[in-house]
Amino acid sequence: MLFTEKIKDVKTQLSDCTDFAIKGITNICQKYGPRAAGADSETMAQYEMLEELSAYSDTVARETFKVNRDAFMSFVPIAGSALIGASALNTVAAFKKKPKTALGSLGLIGGALAGIAGEFVLYKKMLDPLFKEYESGNVIAVRKAKGETKRRIIISGHTDSAPEWTYTYKLGSHGVIMVAGYAIAGLAYTAATTAAILKNKNTCTAKKMAIGQAAFLPAYGALYKFTNSKKYVDGANDDLSGCYVSSAVMKYLSDNDIRFENTEVVCMLAGSEEAGLRGSKAYFEAHPELKNDGVETIFIGFDTIRDEEYMMIYEKDMTGTVANDKRVCALLKEAARKCGKDVPVGAIPLGSTDAAAASQAGIAAASFVAMDPAPARYYHTRLDTAEILEPETIEKTLEIALQTIFDFDENGI
Repeated sequence: MLFTEKIKDVKTQLSDCTDFAIKGITNICQKYGPRAAGADSETMAQYEMLEELSAYSDTVARETFKVNRDAFMSFVPIAGSALIGASALNTVAAFKKKPKTALGSLGLIGGALAGIAGEFVLYKKMLDPLFKEYESGNVIAVRKAKGETKRRIIISGHTDSAPEWTYTYKLGSHGVIMVAGYAIAGLAYTAATTAAILKNKNTCTAKKMAIGQAAFLPAYGALYKFTNSKKYVDGANDDLSGCYVSSAVMKYLSDNDIRFENTEVVCMLAGSEEAGLRGSKAYFEAHPELKNDGVETIFIGFDTIRDEEYMMIYEKDMTGTVANDKRVCALLKEAARKCGKDVPVGAIPLGSTDAAAASQAGIAAASFVAMDPAPARYYHTRLDTAEILEPETIEKTLEIALQTIFDFDENGI
């Protein structure tokens, strides 16, 4: 049954809540602009969203945590430096006939791979201690159950925005793929050169390969400009859209006097997602009771809600290394079907959402995204402004979110 058929007296329509979301996103962008993790603009935007949520929630709070915002994407220029160094050591080893020098190259390549795997693939705090610490926060709003709480659903978006991805902005949606592919090819070639030198079987071949490394130096140099830490984007779609879908759910429930008998609804607006899921990780670390209090709990992250034709439910997260909960994915898919959308279930090819942090914490989770995975031209660029919001996509996602909550209240997972 559609959730709208269960409401006797609808005071606030989905369109009204969508208008609330569009106005809210536009207001945050105009008043606070880009919101780097732990920046004053992120903090002030969170307090404004907290104030809005206080009208629709029983409790609302902001919980702080520490973040080293520049650490997460630092693996890119660090990898560039390591590969330039490795190429230089290989050249010395090949032409000076000192193959043991290539052991240093091997160490630099290993360090580059470790940084990529640790920070980007696994989202670990490998490089964080090397960078300045800031204070960020999470906004948590709760609409309690009427009676005993037997179920809990956490809906979420993230409040911070990203540093601009230079090559997506300058070269289009495939710019990042072009530059990254070039650099990865260079890494493989430099590693092969190192192996040839260490084998020391053919000095002429080793010299030729060492010279060939020069072809990839532009790629390694390009990694220094991969992101622009001096230019953060507005992030209207990524991810104020997810924040305001979640906030609009709370508004809809409150305005229409909907309170579930045994289901608690939590809106968690996470800080510092673009710094490596630091906000969602801090939230689950601070709240072990979400897993241990006997309440059936699920988490749904809404991230970049714009391109309706690219709606996707993610069961594989964190570049495919983390499995989200198939039951939550099925819950979302069925809710979407009831709302007239056949939303596919898939895997994130690169990157992650806050649902991965929930899954790692032992919470049944999934994420809902509506963005061209190419990626979209506006993704992590200055083009991600309130002017390109798609109200129809936000309204349909809000409808799916509400249907999911009603279905979860009735049947759980």
